[in-house]
Amino acid sequence: MPPVWKGAFNSHHQSGCGAVMLFALIQAASFLLGEITVKVGVICSEEETRYLHFKTGESLENLPKHHLLGSIVQLMKKYPYPGDLAPESIDWVTNVALELEQIYKPKFVFLSYANFYLISLLKHPGLYDQEALRRHLFAEVERFLRQTGLTPFIVGTGGTLPLEGEVDLTELDGFVTASRLGPVYAGLYQPSKRDLYYLNQLEAVQMILPQDRFAQVWRPPSNFEGGIPNYLLVAARGFAFGTPDSTKRPLYRVNARDNRIPVYAPDPIKSIVDIAPAVKKRLRKERVALVVLEGIDLEHFAFGNDSCSNTYSWYTYLPGEGQYLAMTTGRHIIDHPYPPGYRDYQDEKGKTYPFSGYYRSLPIGTIGSLSSKTSIAVGSRSVLTHVASGADISIEGYTRSLKQKGTLGVIEISKTRKDRTRRR
Repeated sequence: MPPVWKGAFNSHHQSGCGAVMLFALIQAASFLLGEITVKVGVICSEEETRYLHFKTGESLENLPKHHLLGSIVQLMKKYPYPGDLAPESIDWVTNVALELEQIYKPKFVFLSYANFYLISLLKHPGLYDQEALRRHLFAEVERFLRQTGLTPFIVGTGGTLPLEGEVDLTELDGFVTASRLGPVYAGLYQPSKRDLYYLNQLEAVQMILPQDRFAQVWRPPSNFEGGIPNYLLVAARGFAFGTPDSTKRPLYRVNARDNRIPVYAPDPIKSIVDIAPAVKKRLRKERVALVVLEGIDLEHFAFGNDSCSNTYSWYTYLPGEGQYLAMTTGRHIIDHPYPPGYRDYQDEKGKTYPFSGYYRSLPIGTIGSLSSKTSIAVGSRSVLTHVASGADISIEGYTRSLKQKGTLGVIEISKTRKDRTRRR
């Protein structure tokens, strides 16, 4: 066990500091158009603070009058999010998490440190010291664990490689969907024969998988309403796809698609989907932190030499929906709500959960959604911090396509009422 938090496994912080009662929040602010507000959203920016019915995105007219909400807003104002490409955002995650942990004293803490990965992809290597930034990241994780004494599960999502080239998909006849940040997977809808001929000639395209191959790694749930790509494109290692939605920023590195990723845990972890059940088991008797370090591979991991599988069939998990949900639900991508390469924003106007990406309902079975365990999440990974954690309270950097919009807080009202607050 790393000496910096040796002995912390048995420190459970039984003191009453931060014993903030959340009573009456559901009654004080729970009604909008006659419907109980299960989640309240708060957006803090330099210009304003907005309170939202999180499912609909509509403004809340009757604001909750409760000390917890006031404390969260004060915390969000005290620590404005520095931005996805700011090294200071690493400290931001730790600072916000430490104070929120004192306010709520949760059983489970989910932390997402995404900035090292984003900086690696999008900043010129001559403008920062990658090794120094990595050391600082590890020091911040240690600071959080040292001060809270939580039992740690620490996972690196895998490393990056220098970009060899981009595969231009902007002139295809078909419709392409992919992440905006150096995508190595892309969904292709209704391609022409010319499209498929062009793609088959490119050595930088490793695989062109038709829908029937999807069945090996993903099957649509019965209530799936989106469009399933006709093909999934997989870039060769070192390459990324250039799509109409890709970021206009220069890309310097790309995800390495590591088949094995580093993990530090008090129990054996063979596969990425073993993390959630191991955390849940520990939560029966201990307070636990699950810490996600994006862009960190086994070679550079500071917390030991253990690793776990990061694959399912031919599919390799990347920092994003699939990898996060595999960690927090214990289920492989075949049981996830959306397929790889999916970026379907059809009928975006009026969609439910407008601040949760393309999710129209939030995932079930996440660690933070356990009804008997209190939980918080803090992260610099926008959207996935609250979506994948399922935490009672989450605070994340609110950015879209790297554009800074403020800080987003989400509060699960039904789990933070008076009679459940102090259940440990």
